Amino acid sequence: MAFDRAVQDRFSLPIVFAFRLAGPEDLSLGAIAGAIEQVKCAARVGRAQIIHAPAGEVHYELEVFTAGDEHAAAIRKALSSLDGVKVLDVLDMSLETHRGGACEMRSRRPIKSNTDLRMVYTPGVARVCKAIQKDPACAREFTNIANKVAIATNGTAILGLGDIGCLSGLPVMEGKSAIFWEFAGISAEPVLIDTHDADEFIRIVEALACGFGAIQIEDVAAPDCFKITRELDRRLGIPVMHDDQHGTATIVLAGLFSALKKTGRRIGEINCVMSGAGAAGTAIADLLLGQGAADVVLCDRTGAIHRGRAEGMNAEKNALAGRTNKGGFKGTLAQAMKGRNLFIGVSQANIVKPDMVRSMAKDPIVFALANPVSEIGRADAMSGGAAIYADGRIMNNAIAYPGIFRGALDCRSKMITVQMVVAAAQALAESVKGDDLLPEMMDPATHQTVAQAVMRTAGPGDELVR
Repeated sequence: MAFDRAVQDRFSLPIVFAFRLAGPEDLSLGAIAGAIEQVKCAARVGRAQIIHAPAGEVHYELEVFTAGDEHAAAIRKALSSLDGVKVLDVLDMSLETHRGGACEMRSRRPIKSNTDLRMVYTPGVARVCKAIQKDPACAREFTNIANKVAIATNGTAILGLGDIGCLSGLPVMEGKSAIFWEFAGISAEPVLIDTHDADEFIRIVEALACGFGAIQIEDVAAPDCFKITRELDRRLGIPVMHDDQHGTATIVLAGLFSALKKTGRRIGEINCVMSGAGAAGTAIADLLLGQGAADVVLCDRTGAIHRGRAEGMNAEKNALAGRTNKGGFKGTLAQAMKGRNLFIGVSQANIVKPDMVRSMAKDPIVFALANPVSEIGRADAMSGGAAIYADGRIMNNAIAYPGIFRGALDCRSKMITVQMVVAAAQALAESVKGDDLLPEMMDPATHQTVAQAVMRTAGPGDELVR
């Protein structure tokens, strides 16, 4: 099954607009395209269609891939300069896609008659309530709990936007819900928890968890995310996973397994340097070391994290220093990259230069995962000698987490274990075809493969390092 790469990714034009314009009836698409081309900003025209043809006029709608608002404004000006052309509207398709929300709850049973209504609701539903009261385990059979995930956030680390609040982050949670349903058939419900108090967040999730089969912690900033996931995992008898930690770690491990196969290396030969020591960086480091990587040095804005460092440290970073950086390296990211064969970035845009990649060991692996702009682009990384390169678009968490939750729900696991995420990573790496680093996210078989791998690990296991 073949899947096209997204136009936004292929041409690095992430923002899509729909331009609606009116002009004389002899207005051609060639003239429109020519005007856009004169802007010299590398826009790409997607779909184009006539949406109305009143007497003497023609109305077009164009899908245009752009670099952003300034780009779109220049295109609008160029189109307006055409003789007889008027731009009627410019629609931001990201906003239009989310208009009304990206997800919704619907009835699984059609209500076509009063008889249907009285079974779905009163009086028939009372019999179901009594059955669950008599045996709470029946809730898995007579409600949606067994297929229901809470996506819990306080909005403190939304994508690359930071602490914008949980309401502003709701479109991200709805997008996650849509992904859960589309790729794993899971009913996932955004749960907004408007607090910066980790203990209050824990209490709220604990109180509402009885209505869900699993909890996904999403976009909660470090260090609170560590305490929250650790404590909820201890208190709840259902799977709890922080996607920014363990979803990212799973997909990075999958990519590494694939890259090792392509470069003929073993994981025991890997000396890794990482930029970013927050939620994702910590979980990735722990998973790599647990799988036998020789060493991992993590760097933050202050430099390498090491035993005895005082500046910019907290309890989580002190613990991290105790289990990473075996040689006690002290220095900057650029210095830490010298001679190492794996770079992983989960930090900020454009902080790695080609010379820094060039200073690494021969044929290094570069995973630059900062979102939305990577630590270093593909062309620069390859010019610096990288043998393998991936960014956050290639290493997308959505390749992993729908199948992980599907498998955990289906095998009635009480937690997400290390064995589960390693099995998921191995399954993803083994299902790669051709020169790809990871399998195609849009392929349903990808998520089925992950779910099956997770289910095969069912039984007692070690919980994730939190």
